[in-house]
Amino acid sequence: MYKAILEEIQKYDSIVIFGHTNPDGDCYGSQIALRESIKLTYPNKKVYAVGSGVKRFFKTIGEMDVISENVIEQSLAILVDGNDIPRMEDQRVRKAKAFVKFDHHVDIGSFTEGPSIVREDATSCCEIILDFLRDNHFMINQTIAQAILLGIITDTARFQFVEDFPKVFKDASFLCDNGADPNALNAVLNLTNERAAAFKGYVFSHYRKTQEGVLYLRLSYKQLKRFHLSPNAASSYVNLLSNIQGYPIWVFFCENEDGSLHIEFRSNGPAVQPVAAKYGGGGHALAAGVTIVNPTDEIIANIIEDLNNLIRTH
Repeated sequence: MYKAILEEIQKYDSIVIFGHTNPDGDCYGSQIALRESIKLTYPNKKVYAVGSGVKRFFKTIGEMDVISENVIEQSLAILVDGNDIPRMEDQRVRKAKAFVKFDHHVDIGSFTEGPSIVREDATSCCEIILDFLRDNHFMINQTIAQAILLGIITDTARFQFVEDFPKVFKDASFLCDNGADPNALNAVLNLTNERAAAFKGYVFSHYRKTQEGVLYLRLSYKQLKRFHLSPNAASSYVNLLSNIQGYPIWVFFCENEDGSLHIEFRSNGPAVQPVAAKYGGGGHALAAGVTIVNPTDEIIANIIEDLNNLIRTH
């Protein structure tokens, strides 16, 4: 399938790269790496990465592009790190002339608009992007290497969630040989402030738990504003509740400004992806998410009970 995607990239003079809602380091890194590598390899093409990205890396890795709908209408859309078109952050993606996809989440068969590469065994979408670039002799510079390493580091939780360690460390070594700097990435990832420290304290003092072994925290938009955190930023703290003995599943419910609810599921045992998929989301077996447009207390209670049932039957 690499060949089919390569042919599409070669065919179009204008390409727009789309990422999923609530973009993380892997999504952002995939977008920037693809944009920069295609531009280097094919200097006459116009290539854009759209969406909100990860702002704290804009100065060192690259900013996102602001483009008109007219540009999208003339372009190939490359979807990264998401199952399908409805999962993309910028829904103008629907206006594109053609579509291809790179992803590593559980394939639910919902993307039928064009060729795709889906490798559920990959640690990150950035790992797939790296393999694609190398196998097809695309150019890789320091910025591209740094963007890809960011995706690998963040999606593996700094190499905690890896199955094929030899490949991942060989990839990391290759990226460092091409200019990637893990220390520079970690300096940004480790940076915190007093508000973030206060939020961590709030998490540890307010989470709730079920008898079966689910830890969860519901955060209103008003509470998040108090800590000067966006729902996306707050949800990235979900792993504060990881690895507490006797609690194999942990969940954050973060309210968005419009009243919708972003939910992040994590597990070190039962697969939580089916629960996310049941409510319209997706992800990996042990790390998944969903946004519910019209949440109710009943829906939240049902989700928690579904998670309890996972533990009971695991």
